[in-house]
Amino acid sequence: MARIVNQQSPSFVVAISGPSGSGKTSLVQKVTSLLKDAVSFYFDDYASVSKYPSNFSEWIREGADPNQWETPQLLEDLQALRHGKSIFLPDNKGLIKTASFIVMEEPFGRERAKMNELIDFVACISLPLEVALARRLLRDIEWCLNERNQEYLTAYLKEYLTGYLNGSTREMYLEVNARVLKNCDLVLNGVKSLDELANEIVSAIKTRVGSA
Repeated sequence: MARIVNQQSPSFVVAISGPSGSGKTSLVQKVTSLLKDAVSFYFDDYASVSKYPSNFSEWIREGADPNQWETPQLLEDLQALRHGKSIFLPDNKGLIKTASFIVMEEPFGRERAKMNELIDFVACISLPLEVALARRLLRDIEWCLNERNQEYLTAYLKEYLTGYLNGSTREMYLEVNARVLKNCDLVLNGVKSLDELANEIVSAIKTRVGSA
């Protein structure tokens, strides 16, 4: 059950986009902390209740339509949050209460038709893909060593890097980010520090809200 909260106007929704390894999650957390009356909301929390293209190469060949990434519960929950209702995340991942700002991780920015109606501001992280790849691998290596074992890590690295070089992973990141960059409100230089990027977003949001 969702708790209804009195709120005169919808929450302001900020979407942060970028390829895997660009630092979206850390930036969402930092911006949320700086805005004070804000909550974080993550695309990956809805993986178990969403439908994604099964073949990325085929998806790219057919035009890379972002709307084929179907996240109906995410959309429903974001709509509820935006209008003053608390929501429960899938798989018992917790409760999110309403706030003045919703800072979310959304790889496609406002490129998905139904998401476009709910997002007020999009910040897109732009950085060389080799930097994003290095960050992704460092993160995954740490996780594998803490949660798995050396054998699992070796197999994972071989599979991921083979797919990155010979499959469609790299092309997917390039295609998606190119689309988001054309239609975002703020382009971020992803090699800057976390604090610098977060302050850029918060400053731009305050300017946008203040001029509304």
